[in-house]
Amino acid sequence: MEAVRRQTLDRELAHAMRTGPFSALLHLAIEASALTLDELQYRLTAHGVRVSVSTLSYWRRGRSRPERPESLRAVHLLEKILDLPEYALTGQLGPRRPRGRWLTHPAGGLDLSAAYGGGPEFDALLNDVETPVHNGLTRLSVHDLYSVGPTREEVGLTTRAVLRAHENRISRFTVTYRQEDPASRAPRLRAVRGCRVGRVRADAAAGFLVAELVLDRVLDRGDTAVVEYEASDMAFGEVDYYYRVFPAPVGEYVLQVQFDPAAVPARCWRYERRVVPAPDRRVRELWVGGTQLAHVVALDVSPSVLGMRWEWD
Repeated sequence: MEAVRRQTLDRELAHAMRTGPFSALLHLAIEASALTLDELQYRLTAHGVRVSVSTLSYWRRGRSRPERPESLRAVHLLEKILDLPEYALTGQLGPRRPRGRWLTHPAGGLDLSAAYGGGPEFDALLNDVETPVHNGLTRLSVHDLYSVGPTREEVGLTTRAVLRAHENRISRFTVTYRQEDPASRAPRLRAVRGCRVGRVRADAAAGFLVAELVLDRVLDRGDTAVVEYEASDMAFGEVDYYYRVFPAPVGEYVLQVQFDPAAVPARCWRYERRVVPAPDRRVRELWVGGTQLAHVVALDVSPSVLGMRWEWD
């Protein structure tokens, strides 16, 4: 069993060295080394580089990334300590991230436009809403309930999210939707509890909608919020998949797809992708239960795409 686990870990580590992100590669390298964060800190200190255990943990989970010269020295040393090729970690960092309010992707995460396979139209919607996608909120948990109707059509999506602020004075957040069917229309968004709908921008030709949800109270660092919202009237025609893009790490993700009794698929699978246009990976067949419900549960989700697809016949 241990040999199988090691082979799986080695494969994931080799993949992360090719594709990143930095946080995933660091996490897998630490797992492969069997070193604790305290042991890593001790070895760094022995080489004259001081980095706290909490900072190492943040780098590993994608909560922050090394940028200061001392931090970059630590990353170069980590490559040696973790027996990685030179520049394996530092090469995943890319350019220093921009400072300011309009950051559209998190440290160690995915650029949202690139993850969706979007373009200038999508970027324009983000700018027009004027609320940064990652504005001091961590998604602790996201739960999607996606409904499919009797003629195999998309009925709606209900999302429940648990949020925690890691900055002060956070009052709103952004949600995005992509419609890939040319016959589809922008969804109608409704706040269920814990928030209200603010500015909404859509580009029907590009197939994107970006909306602002305003929290029912202003959050300071460490405060949490639970919000629920729905998207309905989403599309015409037959659907055979649903996915969510995670530009930043999420502690827990639950996806449930509820099929109408008149439209139950023959087979169903979960899958992951690095970005939307990338090939599937970690595909696994799922069971559709007696209540016509299939689900996926994922913990400690790295920046990626996670979804479910099915075959009707």
